[in-house]
Amino acid sequence: MKYVERIVRYDKITSMSEILRRYFVMNAFDGALTTFGVLIGAFVGGIKDPSLVIKVGLATSVAVGVSGFTGAFFTESAERKRELKQIEVAVHRKLDKTELHRAYSFASFATALVDGLSPFTASLFILSPFLFSFGGLTIESLYYYSFGFAIISFFLLGAFLGKVSKENIILTGLKLVLAGVVCMGIIMLIE
Repeated sequence: MKYVERIVRYDKITSMSEILRRYFVMNAFDGALTTFGVLIGAFVGGIKDPSLVIKVGLATSVAVGVSGFTGAFFTESAERKRELKQIEVAVHRKLDKTELHRAYSFASFATALVDGLSPFTASLFILSPFLFSFGGLTIESLYYYSFGFAIISFFLLGAFLGKVSKENIILTGLKLVLAGVVCMGIIMLIE
């Protein structure tokens, strides 16, 4: 319980929950859209081996996740250090080993963790028909289920944004679905 209390206190100090929410949605959408693009490319390219789709999809989601984690960690750490130095100048003392320093460090790590895990999690959800296919389904069925899971992901992320912004959740959900359809259209034109 003390750990949860500490996180709540760190959130009050850093306002990290707002940043975490933004990074979660933004990067889950990145992961979902990237995986959707990979699936469409594999489908149009005629890849019939489910294990190949899984390997390419997972490799892509790992790359997006690692990119998100490292990019967010270094960016957030730099921003938090800058803020901390400004506070140190204002109060005329070093803030190492203080609650403020620990809160800022925790916020940087938490942000990076959310930034890295959200695209990976979204990708796993979309790839799940391929990951958990126990026979009996054709490769085309696996693709169609994954496409459906991608559309569901887009809609749920959009609906979440609608809830946050107190807008129509159906409409905001459909906006992200439209982004996915536009992506599909562009990929189909390229192919």
